[in-house]
Amino acid sequence: ATQILDGRVQDASLKHVVEPFYMGELAKKLDEAGYDAFHEWKAQVEDKYGVKFYSTTSDVPSLAAGGNRLGIISARTSDNPTLFAGCIDIGCQTIFLEKPGAPTVAELEKMRDAAKDAGCTVFMGFNKNVSRYLDRSRGYAAKSDKKCDITFLHNNAYENNEK
Repeated sequence: ATQILDGRVQDASLKHVVEPFYMGELAKKLDEAGYDAFHEWKAQVEDKYGVKFYSTTSDVPSLAAGGNRLGIISARTSDNPTLFAGCIDIGCQTIFLEKPGAPTVAELEKMRDAAKDAGCTVFMGFNKNVSRYLDRSRGYAAKSDKKCDITFLHNNAYENNEK
């Protein structure tokens, strides 16, 4: 989001953010620090850039005729199929989907088929290089007077109990 907001992505603008977890009260109970940090950032972005925030894709306004819409999905793997379907429903012609994309191959195939039917182009990649733990690690390495070899591993630390 920062790169779009500060103009590093030519011809792009950030209009809408969908954040199911931190827009809900459960986040305040489970992760108060994260909830507070998100809402502080949300207030700044709303005030400075006019970005609108929603808890579901269905709340995002319809795409204007002739408009272009890119959806960037960087979420819990288990949430991605629902967010993906929502992006198609709100008229995203292109979706950047963070890998692995879905919990199962069958869900990925269903997502692929839905995108094809909607004429939506999908790009898949890894976008966690903007996470705070990476920033701190890079900072540590930059300040060190010795050679640093840093290996990044990521684990979505949650139990997928969904059936």
